[in-house]
Amino acid sequence: MSQEAEEAEQRITRRLRELRLERGLTLDKVAAAADLTPGYLSRVESGQRVPSLGTLVVLARALDVSVADLVASEERRSPIVKREDAVTYGTRGASMTHLSPPSSALEATLVTLRGKSVPPRPTRHRGEEWLHVVSGQLELTLAGETHLLAAGDSAQFPGSTDHTLRGAPDAEVLVVIA
Repeated sequence: MSQEAEEAEQRITRRLRELRLERGLTLDKVAAAADLTPGYLSRVESGQRVPSLGTLVVLARALDVSVADLVASEERRSPIVKREDAVTYGTRGASMTHLSPPSSALEATLVTLRGKSVPPRPTRHRGEEWLHVVSGQLELTLAGETHLLAAGDSAQFPGSTDHTLRGAPDAEVLVVIA
């Protein structure tokens, strides 16, 4: 693993703990809100476990922040995000490049799916989600109904709808959450 990736993982786990403590929340409370065990959350916060993309989404929701707020470095406050400054976070099944500034009301992310991996459970969050398949194919499951999308196809739905993304190897999807 690259040094940059290790630093990003450390920053994310540190930020999760900081946000939880800032809000006066216990491990039990955040774990319950994210449908995780307190032990697992403790291991994530201590850097013993790396959360999946789906887990990051539910933890961000439980802490009332965007995923971009979890992965962004402290110095990123400009409304401009240069390619070399975009934060990329990877898990076994996907990598995410955040294209919008942290704390923006709009969260734009380029997701590269590797293989047929999916989050461990359907994801839900606040706001509206729009996605566009840049390349490859995407299997989008909304409230239990599966749709096959190809390059050039788009979808929009309430973020509160249970959803999972499953892509062909190296599928790229632009995701915007508002």
